[in-house]
Amino acid sequence: MNSYDTVMIICPPYPEYKEQPKEQSHCTLRDCPKCDGKMWLSENKKGILMFSACLKKNIILCCYKCAEKVALENSEWFRNLKKTDI
Repeated sequence: MNSYDTVMIICPPYPEYKEQPKEQSHCTLRDCPKCDGKMWLSENKKGILMFSACLKKNIILCCYKCAEKVALENSEWFRNLKKTDI
């Protein structure tokens, strides 16, 4: 997987955040595609998700807990990633 062709969008899981995080734009509860648990998906992240889909990027969308599992399973790939706060 080429890191330039991939966008990872990580969302706060509902069980740990009963209310949407205040530092994020308006959020809605969505199912995590990896574990089917509820997570908060912000308006900003929705926009990035749609933009990335239009650019035909590989998209990893998941909650914090699933992101940790993905990172542990693909630790070599994650070493070259850059974090961008939105």
